[in-house]
Amino acid sequence: MRTPDYIVLTGLKISCIIGIFDWERKQKQDVLIDLKIPCDVLKASQKDSIADAVDYKKIAKTTIAFVEKSDFQLVETLAEKLAGLLIKTFKLAEIELSVSKPAAIRGSQNVGVKIHRVRPPSGSEELVFLSLGSNINPRQNLELALKEISAKYHFQGLSHVYETSPVGDSHQTAFWNMTAAVSTDEKPEKIRLWLTSLEKKTGRKKNTKNFGPRTLDVDLIIWKDLVQKSKNFYLPHPDIASKAFVLFPLLEISSTWVHPETQKPIIELAALFKDKTQKIRQLPAETFPNFPPRTIKK
Repeated sequence: MRTPDYIVLTGLKISCIIGIFDWERKQKQDVLIDLKIPCDVLKASQKDSIADAVDYKKIAKTTIAFVEKSDFQLVETLAEKLAGLLIKTFKLAEIELSVSKPAAIRGSQNVGVKIHRVRPPSGSEELVFLSLGSNINPRQNLELALKEISAKYHFQGLSHVYETSPVGDSHQTAFWNMTAAVSTDEKPEKIRLWLTSLEKKTGRKKNTKNFGPRTLDVDLIIWKDLVQKSKNFYLPHPDIASKAFVLFPLLEISSTWVHPETQKPIIELAALFKDKTQKIRQLPAETFPNFPPRTIKK
C-alpha cells in the first residue's frame, strides 16, 4: 500500500481584521495560511492532465476571498471556519490547515494554530433558510413571524435585522429584512404552504405588484443542497445573488455556505455584488430582545 499523496500550499499571506484588542478591530494584520490536502496525485501524473489534478489555484482564491473579508477575534475561529468552507466547497474528505499571526507575540517569529478536520457525516435533519421582510408595521409583523417560526421549528441561526431600500418601487418606506436558519425534515412544498399561512396571519393579501409594500414576506431560499427549478419556484432562491436584502443577512449567519449548483461560495457572491442602488444598514442586535442574532454553529 502506497503512502497518501497531498497537495501542499504554504505561506499564503493575507491581510484581515483579526484580534481582540481595540486597535486590532480597526487595523488589518497579516496572517499566514498553510494547507495540506489529501489527493490522488498518481492519477493526474499518469495522464498529465489538469482535469485530474486538484485545482489549488481556485482553492487559494477562495481562501483569500474568505480571509480578506473576515473579522474574527481568534485565529482558532478563522481556522475552523476556513476548514469548513474548503471541505464543503471542494468536497474534500479531510484537510490539515494552519493559521498564524507573525506579529502576535514580541520575540516570537510566529504563533498560530494547526487543525485537522474531516468531512462530517450527513445528518437526517435538513438545514433550511428563510428570508423574512416587512415594511408595514415591520417590528410587529416580524416579531410575530419569529414567534411562530420558533414555535414550529428549532432556530439554528438568526441574522441581525437589516433596514433595506425598496427594490423595484422606490415610492414606499424602507424594509426590515433578516434571515433565519432552522432544522427540519419537512419537504419544501410543505414548508412553503405553512409560510403562506403565516403571511396571512399578518393580513398579507395577494398583490399584483411584485415589489409592493408587504405586511410580511417569508421565502424559503435554501433547502439543504437541493437544486429545484419549476415554473414558479426555484431552490436555491435566485435572489440570493442579486438582492442585498437576501445575500448579506445570509452571509452573516452562514459565511461558509456554497451554492449547490454553481459551486460558488457565498463570500464570492458577496464580493461580486456591485449594485450600489441597493442600500442596506444593520440595525442593533437589541431590535428583537427575545430573538438575538447568532451564527450557525458547526
